[in-house]
Amino acid sequence: VESHYMGPDSVLPEMPRFGMRLRLPEEYSRLEWFGRGPHENYVDRKTSAFVGRYRSTVDDQFFPYVSPQESGYKTDVRWVALTAPDGHGIAAIGSPHLSFSALPYTTEDLTQERRGSMHPTDLKKSPFVEWCVDYAQMGVGGDDSWGALPHEQYLLRAKEHRYRYRLRPFSPGESPAALALQAFDVDRWGAETPTSPQDK
Repeated sequence: VESHYMGPDSVLPEMPRFGMRLRLPEEYSRLEWFGRGPHENYVDRKTSAFVGRYRSTVDDQFFPYVSPQESGYKTDVRWVALTAPDGHGIAAIGSPHLSFSALPYTTEDLTQERRGSMHPTDLKKSPFVEWCVDYAQMGVGGDDSWGALPHEQYLLRAKEHRYRYRLRPFSPGESPAALALQAFDVDRWGAETPTSPQDK
């Protein structure tokens, strides 16, 4: 999957997020990734989240903030896999990195008309997993605890952005970590891709 955005940065405001949303059957509830974790982390909130291989569940990605909102995000991810109880799954493998969230709620579910107008008890789980596979999301900001914008380096300006990842289904017994080592055949953006992990 390749996504290339060319935006007139002098016209449009900053982008909250640049990525893609997918919906998977709810049984794809087991989560594994190689990236920052184990807790949620954002581009300006990741000092305590170290790169490693982590396992969790989709349900555990949601944090019940008093005012429901985006949560469970992960950055600097090399690959992420969602697996059903029977061992079948699907992996997204970054080229080289991506960010993601996987929640039992949609973005719309977590969007309020005004802050404090909704509480976690008002949410109803979706009958699917909403999986966001992103290039990036702007920082959290709020350094003054009251609504300050993220620092300039953590804003996602509406300029040219591109990213790429591979979606790879896998069967019981296959390791998403091993699949992530398989090279892309050709980099259509110009460079040849190494064919073995030793070449990377």
